Amino acid sequence: MIHPTSRPPKRDGATILLALCEEPARIVPVDKIWNAYIRVDDVESSYAGVQERGAGIDYTLYDAPSGFREFDVQIPDGHDIAFGQPLKPSS
Repeated sequence: MIHPTSRPPKRDGATILLALCEEPARIVPVDKIWNAYIRVDDVESSYAGVQERGAGIDYTLYDAPSGFREFDVQIPDGHDIAFGQPLKPSS
């Protein structure tokens, strides 16, 4: 856990703060495929980076109907974090 007076970790100008829940029974599941979605500028590089680190890939890189190229990882507590980049419009 990050101490409140310490500086949170950053990557590529983004800061994500997660809270530790002492009582897991209080966590209410969400009705969607991911718990957090992070827009990135280079989804291919992000995907390669999480693969190199051995992250649990939930779904691999693909072009979603939403207009994003995205993938999803599952963190150790079972939550899912998706990373996506808007697809370039076709000309």
